[in-house]
Amino acid sequence: ATTTQGPAMRPEAPFLSWCTAQGIASPLQLQGIGTSYRYLASPNDQPEGRILEVPLDACIVDSTKEALAERLAHERSIGSKSKYGPYLDVLPDLESFSNFPRFWTPKRRDFVFDYDGGEVERRVATDERKELDPWAYACVSSRTNFLNDYRYSLTPLLDFLNHLSTVGTSASVNDEKLSLSINRELKAGKEVYISYGALSNIDTLCDYGFVSSDNPCNIEMMEIRLLGSPSVALAVYPDGSIDKSAVAMLRQNLATPEELEMAQSRDWNILMKFSSQLSDRNELDVFSLVCSSLDDGAHTASSGAAEAGSDQIVATY
Repeated sequence: ATTTQGPAMRPEAPFLSWCTAQGIASPLQLQGIGTSYRYLASPNDQPEGRILEVPLDACIVDSTKEALAERLAHERSIGSKSKYGPYLDVLPDLESFSNFPRFWTPKRRDFVFDYDGGEVERRVATDERKELDPWAYACVSSRTNFLNDYRYSLTPLLDFLNHLSTVGTSASVNDEKLSLSINRELKAGKEVYISYGALSNIDTLCDYGFVSSDNPCNIEMMEIRLLGSPSVALAVYPDGSIDKSAVAMLRQNLATPEELEMAQSRDWNILMKFSSQLSDRNELDVFSLVCSSLDDGAHTASSGAAEAGSDQIVATY
């Protein structure tokens, strides 16, 4: 298979010609030229299987995301002398990352903070790298893939494949070439997706600048506050189940002295002593607190979505 080019591809001709010269092969076509949303689509119906093959020497690779960002910034700084020039020319500019929370206005971040308990702010602070070129680090954060030798790669064409968690995706490296396959048939003219992994909404928002309203991999984190005890972080999973370890901590924190003594007498390791019900009273207290916290969280989220109005990404988050 070869990277194909139709009339709509002419503005991207140098990049596609460069891909061919580098030995990059795909049955897909680049779409969305002249827009902020570029993607790969199939020109015809095709069976499931390999959708991309890229020699590693066509990729920009380094051992860490920080080192890769520095290398990307260097390649851009040398302009036409860079081997990757045609590829760099089709990467998004800094303004294209405006949906990433690290680039939000203070007003937008303050608004979200009031409704999500600071989850976005904590993630932004964790991800922040002030010493790096913001454009290069944004590209690396949102467009790299992880190789089986524990390096990070900016892989031409692969980084135009967008995320859908339900698509079975497999990658391998053989003879210094990265091959990518999916388990879905390709339909003519339809966008082709891959899965980046089991990503929650906070992951897709902060790393890729989008949120799905029906993400089957989303995990919501809630902080349950207790008087006189440390707060407990509770994970709510996509199927509606909750974190068993958090329930065990709540059982311990809400136990009477008699219940604590009973739990300590169990011939189990310390992690298992509170893994099952201590008493009807304790269990009622635990799940009353969990349910009231979930109800408060749902009400807060609904209020935030309503207040966000036309800010669709914030409202969906």
